[in-house]
Amino acid sequence: MGTISFSGLASGIDTQSLITQLMYLERAPERLLQTKQTKLQSQIDLYKQIKTALTEFQSSAQSIKTSSTFKGVKAEIGDSSVLTASASSTAMEGVHTVEVTTLARSQRQVSVGYASASSLTFNTGSFTIDDGTGTVTTINIAEGQNSLNGIVAAINDSDANVTASIINDGSGTPYRLVVTGKDTKNYTIDFSGLSTAPAGGTGSLAPTLLGPGDPTYQAGTAASFKVDGVSITRTSNTVTDVLEGVTLSLLKEGSATSVAITNDADNVTEKINSFVKEFNDALTLINKQTVYDSTGKTSSALSGDATLRTVQTQLQRLITTPVSGVSSFSTLASIGITTDSKTGTLSVDATKLSDALKNDFEGVVDLFTHNGDTAGLADDQYGLAQQFNLVLDRFTHSYTEGSNLNGLIETRISGLTNSIKDIDKQIESMELRMEQREKVLTAKFTAMETLISTLSAQGSSMINAITSAAVSS
Repeated sequence: MGTISFSGLASGIDTQSLITQLMYLERAPERLLQTKQTKLQSQIDLYKQIKTALTEFQSSAQSIKTSSTFKGVKAEIGDSSVLTASASSTAMEGVHTVEVTTLARSQRQVSVGYASASSLTFNTGSFTIDDGTGTVTTINIAEGQNSLNGIVAAINDSDANVTASIINDGSGTPYRLVVTGKDTKNYTIDFSGLSTAPAGGTGSLAPTLLGPGDPTYQAGTAASFKVDGVSITRTSNTVTDVLEGVTLSLLKEGSATSVAITNDADNVTEKINSFVKEFNDALTLINKQTVYDSTGKTSSALSGDATLRTVQTQLQRLITTPVSGVSSFSTLASIGITTDSKTGTLSVDATKLSDALKNDFEGVVDLFTHNGDTAGLADDQYGLAQQFNLVLDRFTHSYTEGSNLNGLIETRISGLTNSIKDIDKQIESMELRMEQREKVLTAKFTAMETLISTLSAQGSSMINAITSAAVSS
């Protein structure tokens, strides 16, 4: 049964309000802890924002740490109606002449027309598809499959390297079987094994394909072309193995065009500008959270934070430390990227960068990608992109209890989170004591009210008795 509170019925004092005020004072330490929790949570939220910015910057660095992902190469075509081309980072600069003699074609065979595509009018049994190089595929047709649709499905479900379909030419017997090779081989389809007449009694019938000489027939042929006067044949119009790192897509026969492979300075410039932007975004956010306003005498939640000072110092150190072993350019400043002395952010001298790419394209690439494909080296043996990637990983790597790979910021977030949990336990323990304290105060004030009420009642009785005696006498 709970304690009954009279709340000033006898004394005229609002004891419940008094208890509430007393408990508010008693809970002052709790409020201090809650304020501390709020500050810690604010720090966690800011750290998470900073980690996100650093992770985005790390993604930018990772994407350009090797020459294959950083170096831009482009292919320029004299006549794009003859062919198109694309170049990867392994392509070598040069100008080539490509002359297309014949385009690669797949064999196409079309049947005579039939009145229905679904009627079970064809013989059952088996037929073969021979690719002309020793591979023969046997396809079985059972009762219920012996329609034009069934034969098409059986061909497409087989291992034969052809596809089958049906066209409708709109005539009285409009449905024609079309078989097309998936390569440039010429296939022989032998339907003579379909020898059992259909159960419906419609007569013996096997598909008839029209051969060479018919306008519908197309023979399989390889692509024939010349590159710089050298005759070449391939089984596809998409050619990937003639010019290193270059893919040619042949489009028109009997024509020639030039293919110029050049370094794509615009693409590399775009990647460098993106790298600089991501760096500046991350550093600007860090600067904002660590600055102290001496005029207003205000500071952010992370002002003076040692973890962020470490991050700032290491990022700015990489900007000015020369890369070891590179071919020519060893610092960002040498290609026109300089640091603001106050903020530490970077700016790009577009003219100087353009000149560096024009005069020594590979040198600029090497500055960012040096040894990017090699593992286990000292940090300064890598190009700038991998150096930043390694350092950023030491800041942002996910936290695992007991791991020596935990990122600096993730470790800090974990520590702050644990501090909040510890405060939760302290508040919970204090609140239990506060609840007991409130019960004690309530009980004391209730006892006081009860005593006052009792004394008041006794006093009233005495006054009544005295009054009665005086009247009687």
